[in-house]
Amino acid sequence: MRFLIFFSIILLPISFTVVGGEIPTDKNIIVFPSKLGHVTFKHKLHAGLENVGGLVKVECNTCHHTYKGEGPIKKCGDCHVKGKNTNPASPPGLVKAFHYRCRSCHKYTMEQGKHAGPNQNCLLCHIR
Repeated sequence: MRFLIFFSIILLPISFTVVGGEIPTDKNIIVFPSKLGHVTFKHKLHAGLENVGGLVKVECNTCHHTYKGEGPIKKCGDCHVKGKNTNPASPPGLVKAFHYRCRSCHKYTMEQGKHAGPNQNCLLCHIR
C-alpha cells in the first residue's frame, strides 16, 4: 500500500509534464516581436496550470479559443489583425487580444492572492 501511495505521488507531477509535452518543442518558448520590446512567452510553463485566472485548469482552448481538440491550431494573426481594427464586428486586433487574454488572467490570479507574473508594468513583459 505504501508503495502505491509513493508511486502515485511520483507519477502525479509526471502526468502534468506529459500534458505540457504536447506542445511542439519549437513552441515551448515563443518570442513575440514588438516595437516596445519583445515579449517572451513561456508556453510550456503556462500549459496545464491549475487554479489560475478563475479556471480549474488551463487547457489548449483556454488561449487558443477556436481550437476544438483536433487538427492544427490557428495562429492568433489568422483572425486577429495587426494594427487598428475599425470594424466593431471583427475580432479585436492582435495587440488588444494579447493584452486582454494575458493581462486579464494575470490580474484575476493576482487578485486571488497568487503569484501571476507581470500585469501593470509594460516593461516587465516587453524587454528591449
